[in-house]
Amino acid sequence: MLMLLRTLEIPDAHGQLLNAVVLCGFTATGLHRQFLVYSLNEKSGDELVKIYLTYLEGEDQTLRMCDAPPEILTAAAQVLKDVLRDACATVPRQTENTYALMDLTDTDIECSAVNTHYSLKISDAWLMNLLHYDPPSEASALPLQSKDTSSCAPLAIREASSVTVESVATCNVQTTSSKIDANIKSLVASITHHKEILLGKYVKLDELQRELEQREQQLLIREQALNQREDELLASISSLQAAEEQLDALLDR
Repeated sequence: MLMLLRTLEIPDAHGQLLNAVVLCGFTATGLHRQFLVYSLNEKSGDELVKIYLTYLEGEDQTLRMCDAPPEILTAAAQVLKDVLRDACATVPRQTENTYALMDLTDTDIECSAVNTHYSLKISDAWLMNLLHYDPPSEASALPLQSKDTSSCAPLAIREASSVTVESVATCNVQTTSSKIDANIKSLVASITHHKEILLGKYVKLDELQRELEQREQQLLIREQALNQREDELLASISSLQAAEEQLDALLDR
């Protein structure tokens, strides 16, 4: 069985095109707005993957990425949680009516810069579940007749390409297990980090102790040299006193 992966070329802040994989498109039924979720395959330090959420406007088979108020994107992120919950279930199926999946196979999408999009972090397992999420119910595009296009500046249309890859077995990892796995990885990383810090402090302390011992040895050598010098001075004084006594004896005759 072959599965089509939708890809887009999305510019970064400097205009360089980045290859993005579309994870899903959905209509937030409560907001009456459409959104796109994609990945640039960016791994973060906590072993999670960064994904992006952006607002779509348009009609028919042409959509464009547009800016949206923060409260709209925050609400859309909550809807995305419902999508993820259904996608990561033991038996993936739609249980929430807060969203309707979109079929973007033949849709032209005008892309805006990635730095203007809302970002989130999820585990690899969640990403794969979302990528392969295809509930039994027929996905609906629910086209929107948008009248407000003032927030969308004209953008060059990036031709989206479809690449075929062999499908992988659906990963039926439960949400709880994914959270536990992510927490364990984060805990191990934290312990390793603290271990490295303690090791560094131990090495530094050992170096300071060695330096202190060297200084003590140097002080001991100096003390011995001073004692020897003092003995020599005392011997010289004794010799002078003896010579002075002899001189006094000669003068008294």
